Amino acid sequence: MDTTSENKKIALFIDCENISYKLCDEIMKRLNEIGEVCIRKAYGDWRKEALHSWVGLLLQYSIEPIQILTGNRQDDGDRRGKNSSDIKLTIDVVNTLYSRNIDYIALATSDSDFAPLAQEIRKWAIPAIGFGTKNARDELKQSFNSYDELDEQHTLSANKALIKLLHKAIEQNQDRESYALVSRIGNWIKENYYKSASSYGEESWGDIFKQLKNEFELNYSGARNSVMSVRIKRENK
Repeated sequence: MDTTSENKKIALFIDCENISYKLCDEIMKRLNEIGEVCIRKAYGDWRKEALHSWVGLLLQYSIEPIQILTGNRQDDGDRRGKNSSDIKLTIDVVNTLYSRNIDYIALATSDSDFAPLAQEIRKWAIPAIGFGTKNARDELKQSFNSYDELDEQHTLSANKALIKLLHKAIEQNQDRESYALVSRIGNWIKENYYKSASSYGEESWGDIFKQLKNEFELNYSGARNSVMSVRIKRENK
């Protein structure tokens, strides 16, 4: 990185209702390569269980959580709550534009409703950087100076600490053929590291292993193949 980029100031606004927490590490990594992320805000109704996985990341990266109250905390489809979140995020971005103290503005969202906001940022001659998934609509992607498509599965496989933990758990519970029951792996991790699959945003360890087929071999047995066991691929040992 050249020295000029180190002095660039970036404001990051995260639409947590429309982007996965799994992408946060990669977003911060890419922005830190551009400059200093001076403003870090994340928007959502934090009472919702769907957003609880964000909490640890907000603390880790010193991201300010902006509480948006919706009519029903369990109703992810509450349109009024969504509009409130969009409006608050938009107001904060516009206020940042008027401050004229920022070199880049980054929006993390896959919601095409933010396309006009990205266009407005560009009118101020400030580069607009977008982050989201490949499923985001083209009208959103084209509204930014650059829009990075991030892959949730890739980010999970990039979690080296998780991969290392799973290797250790398998080695502690494997049979003669080097396979370990996923149920035993989960119990061992819970007893020794106090973690569950939900710590990584998934409902089960089986769901995690299904996303890590490049690292592990999966085997199914029992009635209706309901019992999953895994082992480390030889090339990854």
